[in-house]
Amino acid sequence: MRRWLLSKKDRRLLVKTIRELYASFNPDRYSRIEIVVEDDVKLYVFDGIPAFIEARELGERSIPHLLFLLRRGYDWLPSVIVDQGAVRPISRGADLMRPGIVEIRSDFRKGDIVVVAEPTRGLPLAVHEALYDSSEIRAMEKGRVTRSLHHVGDRFWKLAEKI
Repeated sequence: MRRWLLSKKDRRLLVKTIRELYASFNPDRYSRIEIVVEDDVKLYVFDGIPAFIEARELGERSIPHLLFLLRRGYDWLPSVIVDQGAVRPISRGADLMRPGIVEIRSDFRKGDIVVVAEPTRGLPLAVHEALYDSSEIRAMEKGRVTRSLHHVGDRFWKLAEKI
């Protein structure tokens, strides 16, 4: 595992990329951005908190890390609240099925990153990719609606625990 502070040029490129992916997120408020590289995974660390992950299996795009969402909130991302019965499977890496959804908090399109949260306190359980637009999901009664990208205990979570 290697870790270093991003150069000004690399920081500008990262900030530009994140702004394009997540328009509501402001990366400028973080003074120190580091990168941790292990195998094919890049983990960007903002002020000591693992913030974004890039990996080949994620399609080489930056997705938010759960630790960052837990500590800094996720109001800048679309989210879905699941029922209590879906909490355990989702937190173990399962894809989200339509019957498990209690509420869709904001509109999103197919391919967007979506936070899946638990019903009592709204804590983020996983980061998923939408397989349908939110309007299509609302009209559905059954079927798989999101694909799991990151959950508690996966290799991205374990990498963050090491740093």
